[in-house]
Amino acid sequence: MSLTIYGMPASRAFRVLWAAEEAGLPYANEPLSFKDPAIKAPAYLAINPNGTIPAIVDDGFALFESLAITLYLSRKSGKLWPKDVRGEAVAFQWTMWAATEVEGALGG
Repeated sequence: MSLTIYGMPASRAFRVLWAAEEAGLPYANEPLSFKDPAIKAPAYLAINPNGTIPAIVDDGFALFESLAITLYLSRKSGKLWPKDVRGEAVAFQWTMWAATEVEGALGG
């Protein structure tokens, strides 16, 4: 399996796990907690220098920030990615809206 998702489901990693499921991408989950000392260890900091969750490693490619990861997985799969530039703009719009409007209301 080439895709590993780091982060416990009860965190922003939920977005990434959900996107991987919707896209039909096989993955392994390392359910690290935001309190887990492993996220401050050198091995994990090589994946995410911020020492936070979530992050992924996809066939050697490391990426962090849940919304960037979900957009990446959507495009990689081809199943969730819009077919034209206007569709991409709408995807970016709703992604940013969720981060700025919804997350605060949910206590994120």
